[in-house]
Amino acid sequence: MKRNPETFSRAYFKTTSTCEDALNNFSESYNSAIEKARALPLVEMLETIRRQAMLRIDVRKKESLKHKGKFSLKVGKVIAIEELHRKYCRIYPGPTGQFEVKEKSVSYKVNMKSHTCACRRWDLSGIPCRHALRVVQDKKTYMTEDLISHWYLTSTRQAQYSDNIKPMNGMKFWNASGEETIEPPARDKSKRRKKNHAKRMKSVHESPMKGKKVTQHSRTMHCSRCGLAGHNSLGCSNGGVPLKPRPPKKKAKTQQMVDSVSLDVGEGPSQPSLSSVTFD
Repeated sequence: MKRNPETFSRAYFKTTSTCEDALNNFSESYNSAIEKARALPLVEMLETIRRQAMLRIDVRKKESLKHKGKFSLKVGKVIAIEELHRKYCRIYPGPTGQFEVKEKSVSYKVNMKSHTCACRRWDLSGIPCRHALRVVQDKKTYMTEDLISHWYLTSTRQAQYSDNIKPMNGMKFWNASGEETIEPPARDKSKRRKKNHAKRMKSVHESPMKGKKVTQHSRTMHCSRCGLAGHNSLGCSNGGVPLKPRPPKKKAKTQQMVDSVSLDVGEGPSQPSLSSVTFD
């Protein structure tokens, strides 16, 4: 209550905008889109935003022309959710176009002529709520499409993006005003943005970073000849110990394919030599 709920609570929203959103996602998206433009001087900033708006309108125009439904996709999603709850409603007819719809233990007044309901979902969004959909289900005289606001029509969306911002000549063709050029204010070095520091280097006891080789730290070397620790086979001084052959390395995938083919085909005078066959 200290923050004045009239500025953010749906209870105080007007129904003329046909929008029930109580979020600031629009401003967040706008600020994100013009983030680079805001760092430019005033005139260049406005020109960049204008061109971004031209591109965005053109993209929305193409999307609206591709949509084949009568209403936007949001309408179908909202109605599908509300239809799941209308089975818990029961209607009581009143005067012409007016009904009392009871959901569990709460009753709501629905006016089908003025497209209003006491729950205010229909009033705020322009899309029929579960109580109005229950009336449509029981009374066959109403159609769901007739109860949806015209703002959700595909034709309305196409009309909104039918026109775009007019193009204009660049700054080269502008008439000089004769006034001084507005320069950005000087910034104190101490107030400049600090550079991003490099990521923390992990110690040898932590998991290695991606792309880095594992170090030999805290690992004990063993000789492949005598098996003792502290040296390798090149520096082995233990005489009389037979040399242990190294384990064969894994064959390459190409060589394995050649070997498998040679075993399946076999050798014969009419068959070509597989040693000259290459595999990509």
